[in-house]
Amino acid sequence: MAIETDALFGLLTILAVGIFTPGPNNITAISHSAVHGARSNISLLIGMVIGFIAVHLIIGLAIDSINENSVFFSLLEWFGIIFFILLGIIILRIPIERLSVDQDIKKIDFRHGIALQFINGKEWVFVSVMMIQFLEGFGGGFTGIILITSITTTAGLLSMILWTLTGHKLMDTLRHERKGIIMIRCLAGAIFLFATIGIVQLLRHS
Repeated sequence: MAIETDALFGLLTILAVGIFTPGPNNITAISHSAVHGARSNISLLIGMVIGFIAVHLIIGLAIDSINENSVFFSLLEWFGIIFFILLGIIILRIPIERLSVDQDIKKIDFRHGIALQFINGKEWVFVSVMMIQFLEGFGGGFTGIILITSITTTAGLLSMILWTLTGHKLMDTLRHERKGIIMIRCLAGAIFLFATIGIVQLLRHS
């Protein structure tokens, strides 16, 4: 089954944004490993993966059940595009000099990793947008859901391992006056590019 290039590009774009911008998962991984050591994150990351997959399946099955020709689905597609535009604007306005991690975090395990995914608003919005925008490009149905889930979970796990091992250095780079600005602008630029492509495609199909 062929995966549409635009869908793959869009998925990788939003993955990059999720990985390199602060959120509950990466902040928790950095803080927890800094206080309790990198090994303490093994159980936590297992829980994150379980919860991550569960959230993808719930949202994916819900989106797949909606008629793609319905007005509601069209509204969801435009919601995804608007979200991308707003996300790009928000990223450009991130006060990178104020980014910090929690140094006073208690030891947690896989149970907390699972629970964190269900209260992680950033993740629910990101996954919803990915499923709305890219599910059809990945073949749709359960196969498409599994493909997207596999890619995002693998990337998410690798990023959490990276944040665990080198999180403080990455945060220092992000907070760097010049390097941080370059990183933020590149991420925002990729988002705006994808949003433009999405708008063109939606207008063609309307």
